[in-house]
Amino acid sequence: MKDLELLNKINYHYIEDSDVENIVKLWNEEVYQKEIYAEFSTSDFQNRFLQNPSYKKEGTIAIYLDKEFIGCGVACFHKDSKPESSCGFITLIMVKEKYRRHGLGSFILEKLEKYILDSGRVVIRNYFGAPMNLKWYVPGYDKHEHAGAPAVPFNTSYYFLLLANGYNVNGQHDGFHVNLENFEMDDKVLSKIKENEKDGYFITYYDKNKHYGFDEMFDALQNEGFRAAVHNVLAKPNPDPLLIVEKDGEILGFTGPVRTEPSGRAYLAGVAIHPKAQKRGLGKTMFCELCRRSKENGAKFMTLFTGSDNRARNIYLYAGLRIVQSFVVMKKELVK
Repeated sequence: MKDLELLNKINYHYIEDSDVENIVKLWNEEVYQKEIYAEFSTSDFQNRFLQNPSYKKEGTIAIYLDKEFIGCGVACFHKDSKPESSCGFITLIMVKEKYRRHGLGSFILEKLEKYILDSGRVVIRNYFGAPMNLKWYVPGYDKHEHAGAPAVPFNTSYYFLLLANGYNVNGQHDGFHVNLENFEMDDKVLSKIKENEKDGYFITYYDKNKHYGFDEMFDALQNEGFRAAVHNVLAKPNPDPLLIVEKDGEILGFTGPVRTEPSGRAYLAGVAIHPKAQKRGLGKTMFCELCRRSKENGAKFMTLFTGSDNRARNIYLYAGLRIVQSFVVMKKELVK
């Protein structure tokens, strides 16, 4: 319910450089301390938002009650996208706790929706395709992070705000995590690896002088995302190692690369098996091998997310990853 008396007292404007310190302070005191999202520094906020190519001040709002900063919001869309074929995103809405349940969240949301609508876009879809995303931490661990939340955290105040303002659930993504410091491959994995090796399927690092067939595999999978990910790795002057499944030199699967981020997170570009080599447990054992080698490479943990209907989740669960947070894609069609 809107508190018209409060709404009539507030003043608001587009976010300016002078607001950033207030935003960061409130975020770190009331969001970071109580929800899954990571803390901000001033430079973090500026880099993630104000310096983002898709940032426009018209898609922001900062709210004050007299001189007290009490909330803000940010909306965006991809910089060069066409309005008729693209959606908008609500990236951030924050209201100081003592002023919640007075209609301020809905007020901010209405302003951001108008910005999206005025841009010519008629759909808002909050998911990982946004040009601005928020880093989050795995609950119960010391800053085991993931770079971007894939959608709206389920059953949070933000989720209920969107639900109350006409947004519908449009899909689910689950965040997975494993503590690699304790990771060991059990006997069932080692047994399956040996079984496949007897049939000529080996898990090893890719060697351009020995192995062939990446593009043929991606053609068979019809997956351009995996093709681009692998090509990006191999285009580097010193590529990170890629794990593959090979038989007689032909590439029949990939995962990795083996790369440890500064946070201690093991990086993952994807995991895939050629259709003609599926149903042998190769994806599961190859991913377990990635976890082992990532641990040897100094990684402390791995985080990833995948859709609730993506069969790859069975690979992650087999390797010992656990679902630590569910996220929902939330969508709304705007009315002109």
